[in-house]
Amino acid sequence: MRGRVGRVGDRAIGIILGIVLGIVVILLFLFLGSRSTIDAPSLSGSPTQTLTQPAAPPAKVSKAKPPQ
Repeated sequence: MRGRVGRVGDRAIGIILGIVLGIVVILLFLFLGSRSTIDAPSLSGSPTQTLTQPAAPPAKVSKAKPPQ
């Protein structure tokens, strides 16, 4: 009976460690692996301004003239 209680505790520790390790990996990727992206995350309190460019007007498509 004692061995079963130890296994349940080991399983709970394994689940908790797995969740913590997953969160750490995600945070490391966010703050270290995405520095070259457009909107890299930042912990600084200074607000960042982003400049948006207006969308380019659609290109004119010339219609083919039907053969005469």
